Amino acid sequence: MLMSYWKAEKLKNAHTVSAKLFWLIPLISITIASLLSAMDADYYQMNQYNWWYTLFLPMLIMLFAGFTQQREKKLKNRGVSSLPIDWKKIWVVKNLYIIRALVFSSFIIYAAQEIISRIFAAGEVRVVTSASGLIAVLLCIILSLWQIPLWLFISEKLGFIPGLLLSLACNMVLGVVVAVEKWWIWVPFSYTGRIMCPVLKILPNGLPAVPESTTFYEGLLNKSAIGEGVGVSLILFVFISLFTAKWYEKRGLRGWEN
Repeated sequence: MLMSYWKAEKLKNAHTVSAKLFWLIPLISITIASLLSAMDADYYQMNQYNWWYTLFLPMLIMLFAGFTQQREKKLKNRGVSSLPIDWKKIWVVKNLYIIRALVFSSFIIYAAQEIISRIFAAGEVRVVTSASGLIAVLLCIILSLWQIPLWLFISEKLGFIPGLLLSLACNMVLGVVVAVEKWWIWVPFSYTGRIMCPVLKILPNGLPAVPESTTFYEGLLNKSAIGEGVGVSLILFVFISLFTAKWYEKRGLRGWEN
């Protein structure tokens, strides 16, 4: 039954800006990281991953969420309101569609990084290994899941532009500043930046995670942060998904004009 909802969601997104975001955002990220790195493999890898998880990955999620809700709001859901549909399933499919885009985009970044960094390195050892890069990409996906239902909800409540600005502020400010604090666990937006320290040995500010770098201290390399961040992120994803699905169902049953 869910497959029919999935096909409908894909059809609605066909030939829209949303359908291009999964490769367009990674392309911009790859271009910027390459231009800033001056043909240096180490700086390219650090720039590529840091720009991705602090700016472009959150932007991808928010743009998908914003465009999705903007389109539905413009139509006031007239296309589905008169049909015997399950509103919760519609919400689930919206989230799944963005998750798929997040996965595709993340692996575009990983593949491009593997190719470009090897070209820049010219046979020398790279600062981020293939295994570490793959783990980082998978963790970035998991740690970002909870933001998908959150920004779909906020986009509906606040609108596209306020939602986008709030998303960037939360991810870029809290994600960078709070990630190096000892109380980072209380701010979920900081999880990715914090966990990339032991995984990629890169600080949220883009510098190497070594004693000579600003904001570095030994505790940032503690791998226990990985389990803590993943565990709380998954709990948040389940909780926010259930809450927003219930809200969406009530809104749909009540009528979108109200």
